[in-house]
Order: sequence, then structure tokens, then C-alpha cells
Amino acid sequence: MSYKKVFPKTALKTVDVLAAEGAFNVGCYTDNGRLVPAINSVNKLTAIHDGISAAWYSASIKKYMVFGKNIVWYSDGDMGKHAVGMVVGDTISMVETASGGLASATLFGTTAYFSLGEKFSSRPYKGAIHSCILKNGRLFGIDNSDNNKIKWSGEGGFEDWTESISGAGWTIVQNGYGDILNLVVYKDKIVAVREFGLTFFSAYGTPENYKLSYLERKLPKIYANTAAVVGDELLFYTEDGLYSYDGSTVQKSSTGLAEELLSPTTFACADGKYFLCGMSKTLQRRAVLVVDAIHDNSYLIDAQVNAVAAGDRIFGYESRQEYEFTEGGEYTFTSGEIDFSTRGFKVLKEIAVRGAKNVEIEVSNGVISRIVGGVRGKYRPNLRGKCFKITVRGSEEIKGISAVAEVAYEV
Repeated sequence: MSYKKVFPKTALKTVDVLAAEGAFNVGCYTDNGRLVPAINSVNKLTAIHDGISAAWYSASIKKYMVFGKNIVWYSDGDMGKHAVGMVVGDTISMVETASGGLASATLFGTTAYFSLGEKFSSRPYKGAIHSCILKNGRLFGIDNSDNNKIKWSGEGGFEDWTESISGAGWTIVQNGYGDILNLVVYKDKIVAVREFGLTFFSAYGTPENYKLSYLERKLPKIYANTAAVVGDELLFYTEDGLYSYDGSTVQKSSTGLAEELLSPTTFACADGKYFLCGMSKTLQRRAVLVVDAIHDNSYLIDAQVNAVAAGDRIFGYESRQEYEFTEGGEYTFTSGEIDFSTRGFKVLKEIAVRGAKNVEIEVSNGVISRIVGGVRGKYRPNLRGKCFKITVRGSEEIKGISAVAEVAYEV
């Protein structure tokens, strides 16, 4: 008697690779079914002085500034051509001011400031505050000796520290949410970003007529120097990832890379984009997370920098080296796990790439990886597995990526 082997019935199933949850983007983002190149070219510029730990861009005077070891350098971009000022402290903040119709940018340390406009100068000041912001002509900051104390200058500006009913003043925030890390102006309020929550300082006319209110929710531990207003939201990074506050509620960000960074350090903002430096869990090295609030996407810039200054141009800084970030160069897109909505084994038959002439594709089933370059149109890996990850490397916009698998019917 002969027996005929019966194979299970199969069908071909197609999925959108770009839509799979858990994608990892370096230098690119997805938009309406397309894969779009972003800021992904890292250009090495001039070597600069040692110890750079912070950077800023002043829109009012159109200057880039960096700080390290109590010294400030500033320029139109290339720090190889710079002038020098002094400012003292470990926590430095930049405030844009105007006096007599002349714009200036001032970097405040704990005991001295460096002011840059048509002229520049370094001077001591009596504020004894750090993490400074400007609101209604007054300078606000965190007291140097008490991280639960907010202080503000008098009507005479940031050199007026005479306490009076209408002069300089201070307030203490309630315990329970930890030290104040930073102050941020958001929707006409001052937000004190604290270790585990937010406190709101609202003033009516003058700071002396103020009210403190509190977010009635304890948050995961917040990292200092990560809070920034981007679009209509206040973003900040916690031990649980990126969070946002919209004026009424706090929620974890829905961006695909919300949990990508470890130990974030400094941020920059420009054109609705939020740049945050930190350690990438996936790359296992320092990188820059970019959150684009306007287009609702995120990606990484593969650059091991400590700080970013973002204006008309975007610069990154290592301890001794300056880089410029631009669009162009090669990006990398790695899909989330694709199982074609079935639990069993299947065969990945085809990957179709639309719109790009020359890309490299890597396919993995968790055990075996296959890489092929110069793909134009379709690649047929014929790889068996339960789920797959697909990585695409290229430099052109891709109009869509689909994958086809031969899937057995499941009972």
C-alpha cells in the first residue's frame, strides 16, 4: 500500500513593513507609507578646546555658543573662529534679553554671567541662582543653596536683587516631589520641573502676586536638563522614557523611540524638533534622539556628542570636536518583528521596495541573517521562520516596502 504525503494548505500574505510596531530609525522616518531621509549626515569640523559640556543657539543675535571648564566660545557656527568669555559654575543657562532696543544673549553661571550682543563682557552678579529663565523682565532661577527655592530679580533686571514688596523675592515649593531640576516658561506660566513631578508658578501682574499649584501625580524620576517646550507641549525625559505635558495632563510619548535613551544629558530645539543627547540602548553608544513634533515622528542621529546647538544650522559637540548635522548620507531602517499575524512557521518569499534604485536589505529570522546589496525592486530571500526583522540601508526616499510570506493555514 502506498501513502501520499499531505502538505498543509498555504496562502501568500502581504504586510506593510514600514507599519510594523517597534521600528528603529537612524537618519530616517516614516510618513504616509514612505521612508524619508532625515538629518543623517555627520560632518567633522574644527577641533575645539577641551571639556565642552553644553551648547546653545541664540535666535536674537544669531550666534552659537559652547561652554566648557568655565569658558564660553561663540561664533556664527565654526568654533575654529571664535571669541572667548568667562562664566563660572557647573549648571549654565542661556537667557535672551533686550535692552535699549539691542538684543543680547546672556549665559548665567552660579556667580557670574557672560553677556553677548554688539559687545561682550563677563561680570559677577548677586543672584546666587542657577537654571535661569526670563519672564516679564525678571530673572527667575533656583537658589544655589536650596533646590526647593525659586528666586526672582527686581524690576531693575537681573542685577536688581534688593528684596522688597515690588522687588526681588522668593518662594519655597512643597516637599514630596523632590528637588527642582529646571525652570521652563510654558503657556505663560513658569513650570518647575522636579525630580518626580511638576510645580506651576502663576503670577498676576507682578511675581509678588503669585500662586503655586501642583501636578497631582507622582512621575517616574525625571532627568535634569531635558525639559523643553516643543510645539504646544512640554517634553521631558524620565527613567521610564519620554513624557509630555499639554497644559492639563501628562502622558508617556507615543513616539516609537520613547524609551531609546539611557542617561540623557542636554537638549536643543529648532523648527519644532527636539534634539536630546544620551546613550542609545540599541546602538550601545551615545547618539541624538530627534522628536519632530510637527510631523509626529522620531529618529536617531548616530553621533557620539555631549551637546547640540540648533538654529539655521545644527551642530553637535564632543569634548574636543565640533560636527555639523545635515540631511543626506546613508540611513538605516529596522522594522519591528513581523509575524504575518500567525504563530507558526512561514517562508518569507519576497521583499518589494518601491521608489529607490539602490538599497541594501538585511533579513533575519532570529537565527539566520541574509544581506544583499544593490536591490532595485524585489528581493527573494526564501527564509523560513516564525517572525522576521527587515533592515533597509539607503540614501533615497522609498515610497513603500512590502513583504510577502507563504503562510500555512492554522487550525
